[in-house]
Amino acid sequence: MSDAGDSTAVDVAGITASVVDRAERGEPLSSASVTLLVRQYRSGRADVGDVLGDALARALVHHVDDAATLLRAGWTMAFAEATTVSDDPRLADAACAAIDALAADWPSATLVDEAAVSIDACLFAAPGVGRQELVQAAVDELERVVAAAYRPGDGVAHTIGGPRVRGGVSDHVRLASALLTAFELTGRLPYSMLAEELIQTSRAALASPMDVAVACDAARVLCRLARLHGDAEYRAAAVIASGADYRADASSLLDHLTHQLRDSGSDAALYALAVDEFNT
Repeated sequence: MSDAGDSTAVDVAGITASVVDRAERGEPLSSASVTLLVRQYRSGRADVGDVLGDALARALVHHVDDAATLLRAGWTMAFAEATTVSDDPRLADAACAAIDALAADWPSATLVDEAAVSIDACLFAAPGVGRQELVQAAVDELERVVAAAYRPGDGVAHTIGGPRVRGGVSDHVRLASALLTAFELTGRLPYSMLAEELIQTSRAALASPMDVAVACDAARVLCRLARLHGDAEYRAAAVIASGADYRADASSLLDHLTHQLRDSGSDAALYALAVDEFNT
């Protein structure tokens, strides 16, 4: 998949069709599946609109059962993104409630990847649902996590505080994502440059088998870094990794993922969202 190839387009179309079919049967969908429907509808697929409203209505009822940080973060972003295609006030209300719940857990967070996903979700969602005041709080929390977990040349730890155990690919990728989101909101170059450093220190791990959800997150981060490297103004201002080809890295990772997908559930929807990032 050196570019947005036909095989990938077919894969995404098939995944979308499967999500639509499940929605038509009234099955509960993951936050990734709902987000995929939102993006497909926004891109012009009118047929998706027939099931999107019902899927969102069910999600508003059932998402409260997903109290785990990673799941709640997914719904925070899904509901915030859904406000771009629906004026249902319940979506913004649900996103705001989820933001507050995530932020309330920050002082007790112990795992870097969970803290990063939580912060990232709040940074992504807050501006679009009228919670701009949460952006600085999320940036402050991100800096606290970085200060506690990051060591120059040794990446980040797996936990915040306690004995230092170097973090895995999930910790590095998800903290890099949060840093990139913070850069997009603030324009502060140290955030994006640290994100790239974390990916550079994880290159060996990115070439090894990993959880599908983490691999999809990694592909999306690689795509975001590729776009920065393609920006002449950014290249002139930032210190970047010489010779890096993040788009090729993302392409290779997505191609590998096509052989790992075994169903049309949440993992497949996450893959489709990663392809969407690649094609943006």
